[in-house]
Amino acid sequence: MARDSITDALNKMLLQKANELIKSGMSEKEISEHIDNDDIELDKALSKMIDADSQQKLQYLKSHIFEISAERRASASVFIARQEEKWGKCFAASDAMYILATEAGELYGRYVEENVDAESKESSKYTFLALQHLHGRACQEFLEILYLMKLGFADGAYARWRSMYELSCIGSFIRKQGEQIARQYWEQSETEAPSYAWAKGARDQNGKELRRWTFRDIQDACDVQKVWTKQYQLACLVNHASPQGTFKRLANGKTLGVIPVGHSDYGITTPAEHSAISLAWITNLFLTIFPYGDGIVNCNVLNAWVDIIRDRYFSAHDEIFKDLEKEV
Repeated sequence: MARDSITDALNKMLLQKANELIKSGMSEKEISEHIDNDDIELDKALSKMIDADSQQKLQYLKSHIFEISAERRASASVFIARQEEKWGKCFAASDAMYILATEAGELYGRYVEENVDAESKESSKYTFLALQHLHGRACQEFLEILYLMKLGFADGAYARWRSMYELSCIGSFIRKQGEQIARQYWEQSETEAPSYAWAKGARDQNGKELRRWTFRDIQDACDVQKVWTKQYQLACLVNHASPQGTFKRLANGKTLGVIPVGHSDYGITTPAEHSAISLAWITNLFLTIFPYGDGIVNCNVLNAWVDIIRDRYFSAHDEIFKDLEKEV
């Protein structure tokens, strides 16, 4: 839709007005004074031009909405195809891990239902319930992260990993604290209580009962290594409107020369690795509530699979961006 900009149209109008005044015999100074005195009329004309242009653009977009959308989707399809070409083996590894984790959770639930005695199930009823739902939610978020990576949204994937990490910490915390805290976690789902009110009565790593709990308290009580607390802080910055999350997005790479506004194939290795570790972590927590040999096998495979995820994504990254990394 080719058309003059508002500025161009206004300049044309002023030039036309000036030419008319020149022809009438006015001096340059008189013309300038005349135009200055005519500001109100110019403002009205400008307002009409803006309204007319806005309506024209709106009508054009409404009448060409499918063509515009198809063009954008075609461009996205090209990117996705290239993404699959570059990272296909990596995505396949993540897909396999998702299938293993979900199937392991389903088989474990069936095993517990059919084989664990009633007394044992009752003694860990809420722990099992909480971990089962936390594990299911983590599996879904892992898949969301995978799709975000396939679409080239590294920062969105990393922000989503933040939630997976929180689920893993909370799962670990509930396993350590026991049945009462697990029950409070479940009961709070039916209330509008503050986020961590369910942790009331829990004890920190020193055995001290705290009156008020935050996620940081829960994280500290899980004995999480400092490297992960730092990664979590970075994910929080990406998730929020922070300067770091704005100017140092994963998709930016190591330069501020480009401002990503859509798909980008840079930066997906971090959420890929982190989400795999978190999925293995929470699956291990869930599958070991009751003794289960096949569960141990699945945990071992998932733990080993994290190394496969690392190797595939890091190797692909080094190959894809070898020239870019040299330039920076």
